[in-house]
Amino acid sequence: MMTSQLQKNLIVKCPTCSSSLKFKNENSSLEHEELDLRCTRCNSIYSFKNGYLNMLPPKIRKEICTRGILERKIKDKFHVNQLSKNEQDLVKGIIASKYMAKQYFKNVVHPTQAAWSARSYERFEDIFIISYLDNLLKNKEVTFIDAGSGPGRYLILLGSKIGINSCKELKRNSETSTLYKYDKMYDKNLHNIIGIDYSEEMVSHSTRLLKKYGLGQYLYDRIFPITGIVQNFHLNQQLDRTYKVIVCTFQTLGNQENADLQVQLLESMKRLALPHGTIIVSVFNKKLFKDFGLKTFYGREVRQTVGEIINSKQDEDNSILRTKKGIYSKWFSKHDLEQLFKKAKISNYKIMDENSLQTIKGYEQYLKVEEQHKDIFPRAIVGLAEVS
Repeated sequence: MMTSQLQKNLIVKCPTCSSSLKFKNENSSLEHEELDLRCTRCNSIYSFKNGYLNMLPPKIRKEICTRGILERKIKDKFHVNQLSKNEQDLVKGIIASKYMAKQYFKNVVHPTQAAWSARSYERFEDIFIISYLDNLLKNKEVTFIDAGSGPGRYLILLGSKIGINSCKELKRNSETSTLYKYDKMYDKNLHNIIGIDYSEEMVSHSTRLLKKYGLGQYLYDRIFPITGIVQNFHLNQQLDRTYKVIVCTFQTLGNQENADLQVQLLESMKRLALPHGTIIVSVFNKKLFKDFGLKTFYGREVRQTVGEIINSKQDEDNSILRTKKGIYSKWFSKHDLEQLFKKAKISNYKIMDENSLQTIKGYEQYLKVEEQHKDIFPRAIVGLAEVS
């Protein structure tokens, strides 16, 4: 692929000042080398390599690229004079996710191999989103954005529906074949599949998985894995002609280490959805935090991935989970999520819990109706808002 083609397909703006970006040399041929992009206004430099963009702001990128072990970075407080409190908390999250991507995909995300405590919840999110898209794509051209894409769960799932020869093992598996089957409607009307995650390791691994699953041909044509921070992510206006669906699922909102970052994430999702789109958010219900979350959900496979729990009494009282690897997870009530939506000035929303979530049929081999009621509804809080 030539950089001139990449420039044509460049869907993002500078996260520092939201201005346009240009590749420094538009006539280069891209193989495995790293290409630089420069902001046309503030001159910030970003990069493209191995099939994905790195759009982390320069001062954040400088912190996570500094040589030295995690303990020294924490001791030095991430050069506190250069970073705001929110930026420090973002860096903590980025560092916590290092060296985790491969194991995270296998133990937490894989559609057939992950721990059931995680897999069952993700299966409900999968069919909830696919059911929503099934109706939407009948008469709309759509851009899908995963805010907190990790190792590319939705990039693979939705890629399988536009790539007839992709994800063959999942298309052949009786358990996953219905969900991962090719769909002409998706191929025609799902124009862009974008994944944003602040962990470059996660995004790099998602790119490798896309190639492994036969979706490499769509990289930076229709599937866009991007290292970036959702709170300061900006899209080009060229995508405004499509209807945008922005999702933040599997507790990603609760992984933001303070309430300001949680509200800013929702505000950014609203901005990305404009001029017309839908926001879908899924978090864990704090009613089950102590009896299920600390005991069952973070079982052997999940703990092997994210680290042992090191909660204090105060953490448990506030439904916050922390691990030795630095993972942070805040669980919510329906009221908590509603308050965050209000602070983000999101209107026309509905928040669903076990009393209002509806079973989804047609995917019984993937997730039975009784499993939805038993394993999912008691621990799920789902918010959906239409933005215009």
